[in-house]
Amino acid sequence: MAQDKIDDLAAYYDEHDTTADLERAVPQEPVIADEVMIVTSLRLPKPVMDQVRERARERGVKPTALIREWVEAALAGQDAVIPISVIMAAVTEYQHRRAS
Repeated sequence: MAQDKIDDLAAYYDEHDTTADLERAVPQEPVIADEVMIVTSLRLPKPVMDQVRERARERGVKPTALIREWVEAALAGQDAVIPISVIMAAVTEYQHRRAS
């Protein structure tokens, strides 16, 4: 069955000119290995995720972006440059705890 599909594709491209399609194609920039995002699953208790969503809403970011910032901040060494977004998140969290 798979071989039949391959044969059909080969026959199609043998009989059709795809030059126009290739000319319209937009070249893609190569992806730098450090910028590749990996999807992972994380199980959190509902009350914890509710708090994450609330904090993310307050900051105007998605919960996944906030979690990623927290993980990156936790992994950063003492000599590492910390993104301003992480610093602002810490300030917001401090203010939120102080107001409670």
